[in-house]
Amino acid sequence: VILCISGYLGEQHWGVTYTPDSVCALEGSSVDLSCSYKYPGGLRVTESFWFINEQRVDLREDEQYKRRVQYHQTPCRMRITNLRASDAQTYKFRFITDDPDGKYTGSSGVRLSVTDLKIKVLNTKEGVKQLICSSTCTLTNPTYIWYRNEQPVSEQNRAVLYLRDRTVDAGSYSCAVKEHKEIRSAAVYSPKDTRAVVLPSGERKEGDSVTLTCSSDADPPVLTFNWFKQRPAADESLGTGQNYSITNISSQHRGLYYCTALNQLGQHSSAPARLDVFYSPKETRAVVLPSGERMEGDSVTLTCSSDADPPVLTFNWFKQSVNESLGTGHNYSITNISSQHSGLYYCTALNQLGQHSSAPARLDVFCKCSLFCMILFLLSVRSSVISSVSVLFRSSQTSISI
Repeated sequence: VILCISGYLGEQHWGVTYTPDSVCALEGSSVDLSCSYKYPGGLRVTESFWFINEQRVDLREDEQYKRRVQYHQTPCRMRITNLRASDAQTYKFRFITDDPDGKYTGSSGVRLSVTDLKIKVLNTKEGVKQLICSSTCTLTNPTYIWYRNEQPVSEQNRAVLYLRDRTVDAGSYSCAVKEHKEIRSAAVYSPKDTRAVVLPSGERKEGDSVTLTCSSDADPPVLTFNWFKQRPAADESLGTGQNYSITNISSQHRGLYYCTALNQLGQHSSAPARLDVFYSPKETRAVVLPSGERMEGDSVTLTCSSDADPPVLTFNWFKQSVNESLGTGHNYSITNISSQHSGLYYCTALNQLGQHSSAPARLDVFCKCSLFCMILFLLSVRSSVISSVSVLFRSSQTSISI
């Protein structure tokens, strides 16, 4: 746009030429914008500056550009340092002469694009992975540098890096351009810091619901989360997804769970998370020890076992047809047993969540008597007021029940 006409030659004597008219530069780097200008002879340039938008404010006075803009050699060359994404603008040059009407702005301007570097990950059919160092605008003749675990990858100066072996090539990758080695892309890497947690935390009892949650640090982001439960022979695959829910949990759900996180560069497994399920006693069982025949005068121990979590607090012993408890404890011992101890015994197991009773265990007691004793006993029973008695006798190879 020519703002001065009178007194001077035509428009062809005024002008601003931008070389080039578009520039692509890296965020964080510096860029030079250049131009040349002309005006009629006999005039003197008194002021010149670069600006954006239509306010025509010298960028050296703009709060967003202060201390980042410098004019070099001629005012028509400007350097912007520490480029920001917001610096992507169209920049124009304006000069003012000593004639009140001698002012000119190069209307086309130079378009500045600001880009960062990003790595795209592609998988080929052959299983080879391609890492592509990309930008949102076209950099001028860039030479690329690739880094694996912060160390340069030798003999790689192209925008594409090929990875063929997952184990050998594992690591964190970033890229840069040779002219600005200090400005690197964000790194890409296979999943790491994978973690499995059980929610909600705290105690869980049968009938509750829980959610297993998997988290992992990965770039590109995790594509798939897989859930497993540890088993003695082979781990059991449970399903996929960042969360795995179990409703109405029972003691069968107790165990160690872990997840794996997978992206295009590899996978990583979490440490196992323990799921504990509290439940009232079950599978309660009463046994009489030692097993086999028991004679009068022997000693026996009744033992109670039960599956419970939290563990059983109290075991109680009972004899059927007797209302009162015989005693407490995991074991209940009877010394010098007699026929009066014969019968059915059971136990109950109690914890904070409830109690459970065992099936009855039979205790049979055999009497140590001679045949003469048996006859006397029979006679005494027949003459007594006892309506019925059940006793077991053992004499040689003969058993008699009354």
